[in-house]
Amino acid sequence: MSHRPRKFQRISKACDFCNRRSIKCNKNNGPLAPCQNCVDFDVPCTYDRPARRRGARRNASPTASQTTQATPPGATQQLLRDDTIAHGTPGSAPNTIIKSRTSNASWESPNGAPPIAVAGPGDASLIAPWKAFATACQDIIRDLAQVYLEIVYPIFPLFHWPSFSKALDNLDYLHDDGLFASTMAMCALASARARDGALYSTRWGYHQLASPPSEVFWAAAKESIPRDLATAKGTEYMRACAILSIASIQHGQIAVMQQYLGFYHTLATMEGLQDEKFWPKELDPVTVEIRRRLFWSIYTLDVYASIVWGGVIRHREAQSNVRYPGEVVRDEFISKYQTASPEQKGHIGDPMSEDWIYGWNFITDMYRILEHAVDSERKPVNNGVTDVWSLFRPAQAAGSWLMDHVLSMYSALPPKFRETRPVTGDLSHDIFGFQSANIQATLQLLRMVLSPNEDQNVDEKCDVVGQVLSVFSKVPVEYLKAISSPLLHHLAGIGYILGSVMEGSLSEISYQRVRNLLLEMADLLHRLESGLRKSTGTSERLRAQVTRIDEYMLSKRTVQPYTPSVPNPNMQGEMVSPLYQQPNLPSMQTPIPGMAGPIAQFQLPPELLNDWPWPFDESMQEGVYPFAFVK
Repeated sequence: MSHRPRKFQRISKACDFCNRRSIKCNKNNGPLAPCQNCVDFDVPCTYDRPARRRGARRNASPTASQTTQATPPGATQQLLRDDTIAHGTPGSAPNTIIKSRTSNASWESPNGAPPIAVAGPGDASLIAPWKAFATACQDIIRDLAQVYLEIVYPIFPLFHWPSFSKALDNLDYLHDDGLFASTMAMCALASARARDGALYSTRWGYHQLASPPSEVFWAAAKESIPRDLATAKGTEYMRACAILSIASIQHGQIAVMQQYLGFYHTLATMEGLQDEKFWPKELDPVTVEIRRRLFWSIYTLDVYASIVWGGVIRHREAQSNVRYPGEVVRDEFISKYQTASPEQKGHIGDPMSEDWIYGWNFITDMYRILEHAVDSERKPVNNGVTDVWSLFRPAQAAGSWLMDHVLSMYSALPPKFRETRPVTGDLSHDIFGFQSANIQATLQLLRMVLSPNEDQNVDEKCDVVGQVLSVFSKVPVEYLKAISSPLLHHLAGIGYILGSVMEGSLSEISYQRVRNLLLEMADLLHRLESGLRKSTGTSERLRAQVTRIDEYMLSKRTVQPYTPSVPNPNMQGEMVSPLYQQPNLPSMQTPIPGMAGPIAQFQLPPELLNDWPWPFDESMQEGVYPFAFVK
C-alpha cells in the first residue's frame, strides 16, 4: 500500500535569535533540533521571549495604530548575500548572512547593498552574532592582519603591531566592542586590497583570502559602531571610522568615504585629538603613539581628499598641536608601561636617522605644504559676500620656487628614501620601498598642484606630465599596485592637464608629444587597473581616444610620411605600451592641407573629446583637482 508523504507544517514560532534578526527560522533537522541559523552562528537556540497575541490590541489608541501602519513595507531587508559564500565551508563565513532591521537606519552599505542598522548602547544583540562569525573566522582574521601589515601598514601605520598581534592571539576583540570594530575594518580593507591585486608576497594567494569577502567584514565593522556617536568613546572607534573611509575608496564609494571621514572627524573633535593638551593624562605610551599616527595619517587623507574630490580640510595644521610619531622609532621598543631607553630613541629632526618612520614623517611634511598650496590657489568668488580672505592672504610664493625648496628637502633625505629598490618580500626591507614610492607619488601630486595654470603653454604642461610619468615608470609596479585605488585617483590630475592641452590649440609637433604621453599614461593605468574589481576602464578609453584622433588626423593629411616622436626614453622597457607597435594606430603623416607645416596651429573638434575619461567642466561634482586645476 502506498503511503502519502508526510506534510510538513510551517514553524509557528521563530527562535529568539531569528526573531531578533527578522530572518527565516529553518528547522532542517527536526522540530527539537536547533535551527540552522543558530547552528551556523554557534549561538543557543532558545524560545525565552514572552508570547504575544497576533493582531491589534483591544482599546489600542488610533495614534499607535497609525504609527504601525506607517512602517514602510520591506523595512527588514537582507544585508548582504554573496555567491562566494552562499554555501559555507568549515572555517569560513556562515551560509546565512545576517539581516538587519533597518527602520530609522540611513547609513548606506558599499556596492549598493541595503542600509543596515547600527548597534546603539546596550543593543548587544546586533553585535553578538558578528562576534560569533568572527570566532569562526579566527584564522582568516590573522591572515588578513598579516596582509594589512605587508601592504597597508607602511602607508597607514594605525596599529602598534606587537600589542595588536597579542590582542589578536588572545581574541581580545571578542570582548572589546571598539577593538572589534577596528579589527573588522582592518580585515575589510586588507581583503579588498588583496582582491584588487595588491598582494606581492609569494606567501599569499588571493584564493586563500577570498572567503568571506571584504563586504562581510565591512558590515561587521559597520554594525559595531554605535549609532549615537557620542557613545563611541576611545581611540578604537576613531580608528575604525578612519579605516572604513580608506576602504570606501577601495570599494569605489567616494560618498561613503566622505561619510566615514566625517564620522572620524566628529569623534576626533569630541576626543580633542587635534591637541595633545586635551588628551587624558593617564594614556600609556602605546596609545599616545597610536593617536599620533592616527591623527597625521588621516590628516594626509583629508588633504588628499580635498585636492582630488573637493571639499574642505577639516583639521588644519594651524589649529593642531600633535607631535609627529616616532619619538620611539620602533614598535618593539614601545610598551604600555615604559618608553625606550635613550639609545633606542630616534630624533625626528636628525637627518641621519634611517628608520622608516623618518620617511613617513617627511611625507606628512609635504602634505602640510600641500594644505597651504591649496589655500594659495584659492580663487576670489563673487558670491555676494564681503571679501575678507585677501586681508589675510600672504604674498603668494612662486610655484617653481616652492617646488625647488621641496626638492632640496628631498635631496637631503637618506638614500633609502630616494631609491625605490625592488620588493623582496621582507617587510623590514620593503617598508623603506613603500616610503620611497609614497614620497615620489606625493612629490608628483605637489608638482601637479603647483604647476598648471592658464599662463602655461603646451610644452610646459607636457613637461609636468612627462616628469610625473617618468618618475612613476621607475617605481616597481608592486608598490604602486599595493597603494592601489587611491593612486588611480591621484593620477587623474595628469588626465586633467592633458585634457586642457587637447582642448586648446595644437601643432603637429605638440600633438605628437601629447599623443605619446597619452599612450604612456594608458599603459601605466593598464598596469595598475589590471587586478581591480572596480576597474574604471580608463586605459582602454584613452587608447580608443588616441585611435579616433589619429583617424581624424589621417583624414586631414596628405600622403607625405611623417615620423612621430619616440616615447619617453626614460620609460623602462617593461613599462612601454605595446600600443606603440600596434597596427591599429596609424602612422602619423603631415602636413594638414592648408597649413604651412608641422608647427602650424589647429584645434580638434569638440566631439572627438566627448569620451574623455576626466571631466572638463569645473562645475561637475565628480570633477578632480578643483583647486589645483580650475583657475
